Order: sequence, then structure tokens, then C-alpha cells
Amino acid sequence: MEIDYYAVLRLPAGASPDEIHRAYRALAMKYHPDRNPVPEAAATMARINEAYAVLSEPARRRNYDRRQRMSCTGSLSLPILSAARDGILKHRWTVLEDHHSSVILEQGSRRVRVTFVERLTNQTLLKLGRHFPGFGVVLAVEIERPLNLVLQVAVIDLVHSIQYGAPFPDAVYKSLFDPFIRG
Repeated sequence: MEIDYYAVLRLPAGASPDEIHRAYRALAMKYHPDRNPVPEAAATMARINEAYAVLSEPARRRNYDRRQRMSCTGSLSLPILSAARDGILKHRWTVLEDHHSSVILEQGSRRVRVTFVERLTNQTLLKLGRHFPGFGVVLAVEIERPLNLVLQVAVIDLVHSIQYGAPFPDAVYKSLFDPFIRG
């Protein structure tokens, strides 16, 4: 089984490059053998370096993420998110951007950012609301409670098939996400 590099850096799978860099620096300060006399420090630092080398380089990270999604040996969240992502991409919307953990889709004058997260926290939700000015939808396996909802962002709990937050602007948007919501 492959090492979970996100877990090594103590980050969620959707972490930004800045978050990866900050986590690496913080862990390096703590576990570098020059700073930490514990016998396991060198081995721990080697794992941290390996995780950072993969996750900080975009092409290597994409390949790693793809392998993780295809592997069902880890968390159940990965197959759930992968299936949701595949379901969204099967619709006849144009993919403007694809960053593994989020896609921006367009159909006519409609545009939506769809973000796939294992665990949605209020901090992540706030950040997503600030970074995309249009309508956005978050598909999450686990949701932190209570959820502080953000305007222009709908949240779909994939495990319970429930929608929270912003309503869909029209029936076309709604039809894209209907398969994930209990009727």
C-alpha cells in the first residue's frame, strides 16, 4: 500500500500549494535531525521530504492523486469522491479548468465551480466562497457541524444525499446535481 503523503504532512487532500509548503516547513522545523535528537527523527524527516517532493511538484502530485483515487485500499472517501467526480464530468458541460479536487464547468451562460472534499470544515468553506466569485457547489463526504453557510455556495453531503446552503440558480444547475440529492 502506498504511503499517504497528505497524512504525512498532516493535510487534507485538497490542500493548496501554499498549505503544503507551510506544513512542510513546520514539520521540518520539528523533525529535522539537526533539531530533534530522537532516533526516529531521520526516518520521519525522510518521509516528510518524500511527501513534499511529490506533493509540491504539480505533475507528480496529479499522478499520485490519480493512483490514490484508483486505490480502494485506503479510505472509503476516495472512491466516493472519485465516483462523484466521474458522475459530474459525464454531463455535457464544458470543462474550463480541472484541478483534481475542483473543476469549473460551463454550459451556455452558466458557470459553476465544483469542489470535491473528503472533510468540509468551516474554514475551507469560507476560503472556497472567497476564491470563486460565481456559484459554487461543494461535494463532501464528511461535514463539520455546525456548518456556517456561505452565499453562492451549495454544499452536498454525499453520504446522506442532503443539500445545504445556496439554492441552485435554475433547473439546469439543479439537474447537474440531482443524482446526489435525495428527492
